[in-house]
Amino acid sequence: LSSDGKSIAVLPFVNMSGDRENAYFSDGVAEEILNVLARTPDLHVAARTSSFSFQDKALGIPAIARALNVRMVLEGSVRKQGERVRIAAQLIDAATDDEVWSQTYDRELKDIFAIQDEIARAIGDAMEVKLAGGPQPGKNSVGTTNLQAYDLYLRGIALWQQRRGDALWQAIDLFDQSTRADPKFAQGYAG
Repeated sequence: LSSDGKSIAVLPFVNMSGDRENAYFSDGVAEEILNVLARTPDLHVAARTSSFSFQDKALGIPAIARALNVRMVLEGSVRKQGERVRIAAQLIDAATDDEVWSQTYDRELKDIFAIQDEIARAIGDAMEVKLAGGPQPGKNSVGTTNLQAYDLYLRGIALWQQRRGDALWQAIDLFDQSTRADPKFAQGYAG
């Protein structure tokens, strides 16, 4: 277990929506928070592939932190219902298994970008690091304010992570649709 308090793993957020089809959205929220944190030079962030490998595994936070060699672990849940979303996030110090920070966000789905950035900023504050490359006023870390483009992108990422031929082709189609929904959405093109 890393004794460095400036190391973190972001676990996949639990889909509490009651619809397995929404798992892509929960994973996407966690991944976007991870991406914001990973741009911070003073912070060691466990790789997505490593931290997401613990999805649906019955292990305690200290064991996961030891396996990933991090001190802090961010876990959470997402409940998406219609045009509303509830995100609960907790930051745990694996050395003591104590909750350092927690917050629940109840907002309209259109605020998803702001929520992700707020969570990342709160984690940075709790860990006493200044986030690098944070969003500028009127912008967000995701790169689009178009919910349709963002949703298509998250669906594409979920399929891309499966690493199967048919899923990869479907992912490419979804990325293409996301760029048609927002022609300025760089992450859609990157996908």
